[in-house]
Amino acid sequence: MEYKVVMPYLGGILTNNNYKIGRKKRKTRPLVVIWMDELAEKVRKLEVPECGEYQVELYGKFWDERRPDLHNLHKVIGDALQRGLAKDDKNLFFNDRGYELGVFEMELEITIIPREE
Repeated sequence: MEYKVVMPYLGGILTNNNYKIGRKKRKTRPLVVIWMDELAEKVRKLEVPECGEYQVELYGKFWDERRPDLHNLHKVIGDALQRGLAKDDKNLFFNDRGYELGVFEMELEITIIPREE
């Protein structure tokens, strides 16, 4: 069974290059923390069954070609899913499904698929 969550795409601050601020004590940007908390809560509400590993599929909808490389979003999404699934993110395996352009509202479709043990 597949469990889908749709989240708004906030722009480049969600990428692994921009979600942290500071030099020595690197902290996650406050807006990114809020986004991650929202994603974790949505995943908790889905009541995804407990299992050893999860396939995480990502599909993006963007205005134009100034879109991110989807794999640059894996760190932020993985950290949020770790809290939502109560499972270490080393047990998450990402697969990028692609993207579409020309949409009015940018968003990310995140599909979680428990892997059979």
